[in-house]
Amino acid sequence: MMKLRLKIRREHPESGSCYYQSFEIPYEEGMTFLSALQKIKEHYDETLTFRHFCRAGICGTCTIRINGFPKLACKEQVLPYLLSDGDVLLEPLRGFKVIRDLAIDNQNVISKLKELRAWIKEKAVESKIPPTVSKKLESAADCILCFACQSYCPQVMEEEYAGPLIFAKLYRFLEDPREENPQVRLTQAIKGGNLYHCLSCNKCNHVCPKEVQPATLIREIMTYGG
Repeated sequence: MMKLRLKIRREHPESGSCYYQSFEIPYEEGMTFLSALQKIKEHYDETLTFRHFCRAGICGTCTIRINGFPKLACKEQVLPYLLSDGDVLLEPLRGFKVIRDLAIDNQNVISKLKELRAWIKEKAVESKIPPTVSKKLESAADCILCFACQSYCPQVMEEEYAGPLIFAKLYRFLEDPREENPQVRLTQAIKGGNLYHCLSCNKCNHVCPKEVQPATLIREIMTYGG
């Protein structure tokens, strides 16, 4: 029987402890990393802490780092990892405060979205979205707030840089004809988010599970700014 070997970062901020713990569990057909974590919690260590909700790759809450890359635990199959030697390393997303083990505090990004009013403020006159514009909005609208791009962006460590997730949201408001004042959105991106600090490394594009392509949208916003 094949066995999955996991090395999980355990962190308990309340006690200041941080260490790595190894687990070995039997592989089951179709096993994802989320189901593996659930099996550990149910049969090996009930104190293991992680987030999950929909289990269908829609809510984005189960995102963790798997061998250094942010992945949706509910969608990532363990089978390809069994073919490589050594333990599979599971860690919380980088750049966020850890609540416990694999669960992170994303309140700083949520607060930023609220600050930027990350929702449409419609014009007084009803506006329709032409099919061509709707197609352009599809990508940005697919963002599920999984924070994969935000955690993998090297520039987010700079305090004033808003990050790819924020810019993907702002792009949608720039393009949406229902938005009352798209110029405000451009100002938010350039001045409030330090848009031009983007390194154009495309790392956020590579890790987005929904193919939103934040780096591409950032370059689109830059064309508005001249």
